Amino acid sequence: MINRYKEYLSALDKKLETMFKKQAPFIKCKKGCVHCCSDGEYPMSELEFINIMLEYMKLDAEKRSKVDKNIKELLNKDNPYSYTCPFLLNGECSVYPARALICRAFGLITFFKNERKKIPFCVSMGLNYSDVYCEQTSEIEENAPDGTEAKAYNVDRRTLRCKDIEESFDIFFGEDKNLYDWLKENFGKECPILWS
Repeated sequence: MINRYKEYLSALDKKLETMFKKQAPFIKCKKGCVHCCSDGEYPMSELEFINIMLEYMKLDAEKRSKVDKNIKELLNKDNPYSYTCPFLLNGECSVYPARALICRAFGLITFFKNERKKIPFCVSMGLNYSDVYCEQTSEIEENAPDGTEAKAYNVDRRTLRCKDIEESFDIFFGEDKNLYDWLKENFGKECPILWS
């Protein structure tokens, strides 16, 4: 199933690349900008977690040791609400090819069904969409100078892991938990799911 999931990620990454290109005038994401990795809960499905842990298993001993230290420090906290992702090393994601769906789509304005649009929190840091964002109304109020419209995309993680996706790619995402909870339950234990 992991190979089919990787096929899905490849197709998704192509779609997201197009979306990010269309929104380029508003996107300030760049290598080393890790605000999205430094303050979150990182919700993910079981399948996403397994894929991340398989990528973690490929890390060289030095990187794994650093990630292990980060995980142990995180697990010593009592169910933190917000934390730095333990896979973040020296300003880079150590499991980038396997990063979670929420990480892949972060930076875009998203929506899910009829819910309100979600503007990336980094807008308040002068980053994505900040040039066209009005703090008083919490809305995007204009287009980019080149006329590009700030668009919202239906790439909320609930959409990216819906039943239609599962059926199309013959995958099963499984239950949802935050990264902390997945690690607390599985880290340092023989996990048959990971090694089969």
